[in-house]
Amino acid sequence: MEPPIKTVHVGLGPIGLEIVRAGVSAGVCQPVAAADINPDLVGANLAEVVADGATPPVTIASDLGEAARQGAEVGAEVAVVATGSHLAQIGNQFETLLAAGLNCLSTCEELVFPWLKAADAADRLDALAREHGVSLLGVGVNPGFVLDLLPFMMTRVCQQVRGVYAGRFVDASLRRPRLQAKIGCGLTEDEFRFRAAERAIGHVGLAESAALLADSLGWSWDDIEETIDPVVAEGPVRSEYFEVAAGEVRGQAQTVTLAAPEGKVELELVMALGEPSRDIVRVDGEPPVHLVIEGGIHGDRATAGTVINFLGPVLKAPAGLHTVTEVPLA
Repeated sequence: MEPPIKTVHVGLGPIGLEIVRAGVSAGVCQPVAAADINPDLVGANLAEVVADGATPPVTIASDLGEAARQGAEVGAEVAVVATGSHLAQIGNQFETLLAAGLNCLSTCEELVFPWLKAADAADRLDALAREHGVSLLGVGVNPGFVLDLLPFMMTRVCQQVRGVYAGRFVDASLRRPRLQAKIGCGLTEDEFRFRAAERAIGHVGLAESAALLADSLGWSWDDIEETIDPVVAEGPVRSEYFEVAAGEVRGQAQTVTLAAPEGKVELELVMALGEPSRDIVRVDGEPPVHLVIEGGIHGDRATAGTVINFLGPVLKAPAGLHTVTEVPLA
């Protein structure tokens, strides 16, 4: 087995800490520096925060530049960033890390295919990564696997592809309270639609998945249509954090349709309390492909899994900004 990769960890919320635990437990990463803006974490010992008995002692810094320098001084190769969803908000973090000579893996949803909504920022980061001889990659489960990389891999057995449907259905009652609030649990339909119009509700990354899938298939497109609607409870439903009455919102249903001259990509994401979990891929091709994952893929644990499994591939990738369908899988 190869020695663990020395890593810098940026963002130590639930997902960031799950990544540390998974990477250390699997023996694939060795944290050597960390940073977070949470005052309750700044100055703390990462080993004590993770509390797994295996994570090495690392003092959590508040300054990202300081953490990057500390990591680089002891031979860190990859920075793992689990801070935000939008490239416009966290692009400067990647600039700091890339300039320090660190390859970057991130759970930033827009980074999975940043050319869709942040093309200028993506081009700048690509140029910066090439300048410093490192690579940058957005990873995750959704986006990053279930609705893009997995369907793309399923098309590899097809002689022809006319269309791809992928759906993810999640029982949100088993997920974090923040996600349950984010999908509108307990709201009225009017409140949900108002928040959706204000972009305060809605999963980030669904359109990026459609664009990544089409781009990977070599398809061109002019427009992507996206819808979001409330999922209304027909009877009372509850989780550990929410009690939803009949007629109130128990979650959201989001769709994306991308029509290209070569075919159509249709993606569906339903996250709601009490929704039976499953993931579905259907390829209209020659031959056709139909895949159902009963119970679905667990979002948080699998997100950490994608990060630690792409540590090696991101080091093998050529310098620049890449997508998960471009880099090696091992």
